[in-house]
Amino acid sequence: MGEIIMPKMGDAMTEGRVVRWHKKAGDKVAKGEAVLEIETDKVNLDLEAEESGILEEVAYEDGAMAPVGAVLATIGTGDKKAKKPAAVAAAPVAEEAAPAAPAKKAASEFSVHERKTAEQQAPAIAAGRRRASPLARRIAEQKGVDLSMIAGSGPGGRVVAADVESVGGQPRPVATPAQVSLPVVPSLPVLESKVVPLTAMRRTIAKRLGESIGPIPHFFLTVDLDVTKLLEQRAQVIEITGVKASLNDFVVRAAALALRSHPLVNSSFGDEAITQHGEVHVGIAVATPEGLITPVIRNADRKSVTAIASEVRMLAEKARSRKLMPDEYQGSTFTISNLGMFGIEEFTAIINPPNAAILAVGAATQQPVVESGQIVVRDRMKITMSCDHRVVDGAVGAEFLRTLRQYIEQPLRLLL
Repeated sequence: MGEIIMPKMGDAMTEGRVVRWHKKAGDKVAKGEAVLEIETDKVNLDLEAEESGILEEVAYEDGAMAPVGAVLATIGTGDKKAKKPAAVAAAPVAEEAAPAAPAKKAASEFSVHERKTAEQQAPAIAAGRRRASPLARRIAEQKGVDLSMIAGSGPGGRVVAADVESVGGQPRPVATPAQVSLPVVPSLPVLESKVVPLTAMRRTIAKRLGESIGPIPHFFLTVDLDVTKLLEQRAQVIEITGVKASLNDFVVRAAALALRSHPLVNSSFGDEAITQHGEVHVGIAVATPEGLITPVIRNADRKSVTAIASEVRMLAEKARSRKLMPDEYQGSTFTISNLGMFGIEEFTAIINPPNAAILAVGAATQQPVVESGQIVVRDRMKITMSCDHRVVDGAVGAEFLRTLRQYIEQPLRLLL
């Protein structure tokens, strides 16, 4: 009898979710055939049968969470009757979303109430008396003009002074309530109450952030960098190579080179010792529909800007399609998070354990600065480093950022 078990796809993984079964109990399966799809904290993947036979027992239904090492199903000769324990089946999402109905009804009643209110306020003639401003009434009395014979141009057909003065004793036909155009009340979006189950990725994010911001004593250092020359060099690199390197690709290269000179920043804290890493592996924070993941550029200090740019795009695409393998998102020694493309000029990031620091990169913007007594416009960018104070002291972090500034503001250094 063969077994299909929940695999361990990373050191931090403790459980996974059954997304869907490609086969059902009683179906024939061939060795190497995909039997079900699972979701881990980082990726989705198909589990294959390790031998041919009949899928006899399914222990976890679609949507159920299973611990690492749990037997998800058995494959045999078909002698055993397939059974499906109901205790681990996931609750239908439709039931969780049921409370949404009252919200829709309330929104509908609110819209009807608004329409009735508008209709009640619309008529320009209220209780047999023409709606008019006090000044319009005085002018009408002086000129002997019948207000009921004047079409008002004010809100809701209200007669204003200009309407009375313009008739000059020749009253215009009054508009009937049917002719008054009512303002269109925009329909409000219908809100829906629902419960969204945690995905494996979101569970891991919550767990790791809880392990970071609480136990790790953070402190933050911010620098304001001149990136005018760096942007000029980026344009030249794109023109010469055809590789659309982003500003962040240059920052990755600069940070990786700076880490070589500051091994404490390229370290991890342990209960008994601090580990200074002999290689520079930079994690790049990538936003996906389910949360944040950090693909790793390995040996980033040994790679050119164009090589980094190509690798970042490849890994980001795999991250968004949940196709990353464990060695592509584990083992970073330093992390970079960039929100500049969203217009964020400055922010702080939470350290990604077991890293000792993370760099938060803001948007590059044009700013007036004083150079040689003159006000000139330069491209500036703010970078904030979050540091684990158990490893990186203030002076150590400041020295690292000074080295990083040299690479950013003198970008020729990145090509040497």
